[in-house]
Amino acid sequence: MPGVSICRCHFDQKRLSTNSFQQYGVQRPAQASAWSARRQSEFLAGRYCAIKALTATAEMGTPLSNRQIPLRDDRRPEWPAGFVGSISHSDNRAIAITSSDRLFLGLGIDCETQFSDSLAAEIAPWLLHRDDLDCHLGIPINYGLLLTLIFSAKESLFKALALRQDDIAGYDSFSVSRVTEKTLLLKAEFALNPPYQSINGFELAYTIEHRQIITAALLPCNSSA
Repeated sequence: MPGVSICRCHFDQKRLSTNSFQQYGVQRPAQASAWSARRQSEFLAGRYCAIKALTATAEMGTPLSNRQIPLRDDRRPEWPAGFVGSISHSDNRAIAITSSDRLFLGLGIDCETQFSDSLAAEIAPWLLHRDDLDCHLGIPINYGLLLTLIFSAKESLFKALALRQDDIAGYDSFSVSRVTEKTLLLKAEFALNPPYQSINGFELAYTIEHRQIITAALLPCNSSA
Protein backbone atom coordinates (compact mmCIF):
# COMPACT_ATOMS: atom_id res chain seq x y z
CA MET A 1 0.00 0.00 0.00
CA PRO A 2 1.32 3.48 -0.86
CA GLY A 3 2.87 5.32 2.09
CA VAL A 4 3.66 2.16 4.06
CA SER A 5 7.17 0.86 4.72
CA ILE A 6 7.89 -2.75 5.73
CA CYS A 7 11.17 -4.33 6.76
CA ARG A 8 11.79 -7.93 7.80
CA CYS A 9 14.84 -9.93 8.82
CA HIS A 10 16.04 -13.26 10.20
CA PHE A 11 18.15 -13.43 13.34
CA ASP A 12 20.23 -15.96 15.25
CA GLN A 13 20.39 -15.50 19.01
CA LYS A 14 23.66 -17.45 19.11
CA ARG A 15 25.32 -14.51 17.36
CA LEU A 16 24.24 -11.98 19.98
CA SER A 17 27.22 -10.24 21.61
CA THR A 18 27.84 -7.30 23.92
CA ASN A 19 28.38 -5.15 20.81
CA SER A 20 25.31 -6.23 18.86
CA PHE A 21 23.07 -3.30 19.80
CA GLN A 22 25.75 -0.77 18.91
CA GLN A 23 26.62 -2.66 15.71
CA TYR A 24 23.05 -2.45 14.43
CA GLY A 25 22.32 1.06 15.67
CA VAL A 26 19.69 0.11 18.25
CA GLN A 27 19.54 1.73 21.66
CA ARG A 28 19.73 -0.99 24.32
CA PRO A 29 17.05 -0.48 27.02
CA ALA A 30 18.19 -0.50 30.62
CA GLN A 31 15.98 -3.47 31.48
CA ALA A 32 17.67 -5.62 28.81
CA SER A 33 20.34 -6.63 31.34
CA ALA A 34 17.70 -8.84 32.99
CA TRP A 35 16.53 -10.39 29.71
CA SER A 36 17.50 -13.73 28.25
CA ALA A 37 19.59 -13.84 25.08
CA ARG A 38 16.42 -14.84 23.24
CA ARG A 39 14.48 -11.78 24.42
CA GLN A 40 17.38 -9.45 23.65
CA SER A 41 17.71 -10.91 20.15
CA GLU A 42 13.99 -10.48 19.49
CA PHE A 43 14.06 -6.88 20.68
CA LEU A 44 17.19 -6.06 18.67
CA ALA A 45 15.87 -7.60 15.46
CA GLY A 46 12.46 -5.96 15.82
CA ARG A 47 13.91 -2.51 16.52
CA TYR A 48 16.43 -2.91 13.70
CA CYS A 49 13.55 -3.58 11.28
CA ALA A 50 11.56 -0.69 12.73
CA ILE A 51 14.44 1.76 12.29
CA LYS A 52 14.86 0.66 8.67
CA ALA A 53 11.14 1.07 8.04
CA LEU A 54 11.08 4.49 9.74
CA THR A 55 13.97 5.63 7.59
CA ALA A 56 12.14 4.53 4.44
CA THR A 57 8.98 6.33 5.57
CA ALA A 58 10.97 9.49 6.32
CA GLU A 59 12.31 9.43 2.77
CA MET A 60 8.68 9.75 1.60
CA GLY A 61 8.47 13.16 3.28
CA THR A 62 7.68 12.69 6.98
CA PRO A 63 10.34 14.49 9.10
CA LEU A 64 12.14 12.11 11.46
CA SER A 65 14.02 13.63 14.39
CA ASN A 66 14.82 10.39 16.25
CA ARG A 67 15.08 6.90 14.77
CA GLN A 68 15.03 5.09 18.11
CA ILE A 69 11.84 3.43 19.42
CA PRO A 70 11.95 3.27 23.24
CA LEU A 71 10.01 0.71 25.24
CA ARG A 72 7.04 2.23 27.06
CA ASP A 73 6.01 1.26 30.58
CA ASP A 74 3.20 -0.83 29.09
CA ARG A 75 5.81 -2.58 26.88
CA ARG A 76 4.49 -1.03 23.66
CA PRO A 77 6.86 0.76 21.29
CA GLU A 78 7.07 4.56 21.61
CA TRP A 79 7.00 5.72 18.00
CA PRO A 80 8.55 9.06 17.01
CA ALA A 81 6.20 12.02 16.63
CA GLY A 82 4.46 11.95 13.26
CA PHE A 83 4.71 8.18 12.81
CA VAL A 84 2.67 5.07 13.50
CA GLY A 85 3.99 1.55 13.36
CA SER A 86 4.03 -2.01 14.61
CA ILE A 87 6.63 -4.71 15.30
CA SER A 88 6.40 -8.49 15.52
CA HIS A 89 8.72 -11.46 15.88
CA SER A 90 8.30 -15.22 15.80
CA ASP A 91 10.94 -17.95 16.01
CA ASN A 92 13.94 -16.41 14.20
CA ARG A 93 12.03 -13.78 12.22
CA ALA A 94 11.22 -10.14 12.88
CA ILE A 95 9.12 -7.67 10.92
CA ALA A 96 8.11 -4.01 11.28
CA ILE A 97 5.71 -1.70 9.47
CA THR A 98 5.56 2.11 9.62
CA SER A 99 3.83 5.08 8.05
CA SER A 100 2.94 8.70 8.67
CA ASP A 101 0.18 9.47 11.17
CA ARG A 102 -1.24 11.79 8.52
CA LEU A 103 -2.09 8.71 6.48
CA PHE A 104 -2.96 6.09 9.11
CA LEU A 105 -4.61 6.14 12.51
CA GLY A 106 -2.90 2.88 13.40
CA LEU A 107 -0.96 -0.06 11.99
CA GLY A 108 -0.67 -3.61 13.26
CA ILE A 109 1.46 -6.50 12.08
CA ASP A 110 1.99 -10.02 13.39
CA CYS A 111 3.99 -13.03 12.27
CA GLU A 112 3.43 -16.61 13.41
CA THR A 113 4.49 -20.14 12.59
CA GLN A 114 1.47 -22.25 11.66
CA PHE A 115 -0.06 -24.04 14.66
CA SER A 116 -0.39 -27.79 14.71
CA ASP A 117 -3.96 -29.03 15.07
CA SER A 118 -3.21 -30.11 18.64
CA LEU A 119 -1.86 -26.68 19.62
CA ALA A 120 -4.83 -25.04 17.91
CA ALA A 121 -7.22 -27.18 19.95
CA GLU A 122 -5.37 -26.22 23.13
CA ILE A 123 -5.64 -22.47 22.59
CA ALA A 124 -9.10 -22.43 20.99
CA PRO A 125 -11.04 -21.92 24.26
CA TRP A 126 -9.40 -18.56 25.02
CA LEU A 127 -8.86 -17.47 21.40
CA LEU A 128 -12.19 -17.99 19.69
CA HIS A 129 -15.38 -15.99 19.74
CA ARG A 130 -18.40 -18.29 19.64
CA ASP A 131 -19.05 -17.30 15.99
CA ASP A 132 -15.51 -17.65 14.65
CA LEU A 133 -15.81 -21.23 13.40
CA ASP A 134 -19.06 -20.34 11.63
CA CYS A 135 -17.35 -17.69 9.49
CA HIS A 136 -17.58 -17.85 5.71
CA LEU A 137 -14.55 -19.71 4.33
CA GLY A 138 -13.72 -18.86 0.76
CA ILE A 139 -10.81 -21.30 0.63
CA PRO A 140 -10.10 -24.85 1.79
CA ILE A 141 -8.24 -24.57 5.08
CA ASN A 142 -7.29 -26.94 7.89
CA TYR A 143 -7.99 -26.32 11.57
CA GLY A 144 -4.44 -25.46 12.59
CA LEU A 145 -3.99 -22.90 9.82
CA LEU A 146 -7.41 -21.34 10.43
CA LEU A 147 -6.70 -20.79 14.12
CA THR A 148 -3.24 -19.42 13.35
CA LEU A 149 -4.80 -16.88 11.00
CA ILE A 150 -7.46 -15.94 13.54
CA PHE A 151 -4.91 -15.54 16.35
CA SER A 152 -2.52 -13.51 14.20
CA ALA A 153 -5.25 -11.29 12.77
CA LYS A 154 -6.60 -10.46 16.22
CA GLU A 155 -3.05 -9.69 17.42
CA SER A 156 -2.55 -7.32 14.48
CA LEU A 157 -5.86 -5.58 15.06
CA PHE A 158 -5.16 -5.16 18.79
CA LYS A 159 -1.92 -3.37 17.89
CA ALA A 160 -3.51 -1.16 15.26
CA LEU A 161 -6.29 -0.04 17.61
CA ALA A 162 -4.11 0.34 20.72
CA LEU A 163 -3.52 4.10 20.47
CA ARG A 164 -7.23 4.89 20.72
CA GLN A 165 -8.74 1.72 22.17
CA ASP A 166 -7.03 0.52 25.35
CA ASP A 167 -10.03 -1.32 26.83
CA ILE A 168 -10.03 -4.47 24.68
CA ALA A 169 -10.88 -7.30 27.07
CA GLY A 170 -9.64 -10.34 25.16
CA TYR A 171 -9.58 -12.31 21.93
CA ASP A 172 -13.33 -12.89 21.96
CA SER A 173 -13.77 -9.10 21.68
CA PHE A 174 -13.61 -9.67 17.92
CA SER A 175 -15.31 -12.25 15.73
CA VAL A 176 -14.22 -13.42 12.30
CA SER A 177 -16.87 -13.03 9.59
CA ARG A 178 -15.00 -14.10 6.47
CA VAL A 179 -11.73 -15.64 5.33
CA THR A 180 -10.69 -15.34 1.68
CA GLU A 181 -7.51 -16.25 -0.17
CA LYS A 182 -5.82 -13.02 0.96
CA THR A 183 -7.94 -11.37 3.67
CA LEU A 184 -9.88 -11.83 6.90
CA LEU A 185 -12.84 -9.71 7.99
CA LEU A 186 -13.11 -9.05 11.73
CA LYS A 187 -16.02 -7.47 13.58
CA ALA A 188 -15.85 -5.80 16.99
CA GLU A 189 -18.17 -7.31 19.59
CA PHE A 190 -18.02 -4.26 21.87
CA ALA A 191 -18.44 -0.49 21.59
CA LEU A 192 -15.53 1.09 19.73
CA ASN A 193 -14.14 4.50 20.59
CA PRO A 194 -14.10 7.36 18.06
CA PRO A 195 -13.23 7.43 15.23
CA TYR A 196 -13.98 3.71 14.83
CA GLN A 197 -17.47 3.60 16.32
CA SER A 198 -19.27 3.45 12.96
CA ILE A 199 -17.01 0.88 11.30
CA ASN A 200 -18.84 -2.37 10.55
CA GLY A 201 -15.74 -4.50 10.08
CA PHE A 202 -11.97 -4.50 9.73
CA GLU A 203 -10.43 -6.20 6.71
CA LEU A 204 -6.93 -7.52 7.32
CA ALA A 205 -4.48 -8.81 4.73
CA TYR A 206 -2.41 -11.94 5.18
CA THR A 207 0.31 -13.95 3.45
CA ILE A 208 1.50 -17.53 3.94
CA GLU A 209 5.00 -18.64 3.01
CA HIS A 210 6.26 -22.09 4.00
CA ARG A 211 4.02 -22.34 7.08
CA GLN A 212 4.93 -18.77 8.08
CA ILE A 213 1.93 -16.46 8.44
CA ILE A 214 1.96 -12.66 8.40
CA THR A 215 -1.17 -10.58 9.00
CA ALA A 216 -1.50 -6.81 8.77
CA ALA A 217 -4.13 -4.33 9.95
CA LEU A 218 -4.00 -0.93 8.25
CA LEU A 219 -6.39 1.75 9.53
CA PRO A 220 -6.36 4.75 7.17
CA CYS A 221 -7.24 8.19 8.44
CA ASN A 222 -10.21 8.19 6.07
CA SER A 223 -11.62 4.92 7.48
CA SER A 224 -15.35 4.62 6.95
CA ALA A 225 -18.10 2.12 7.69
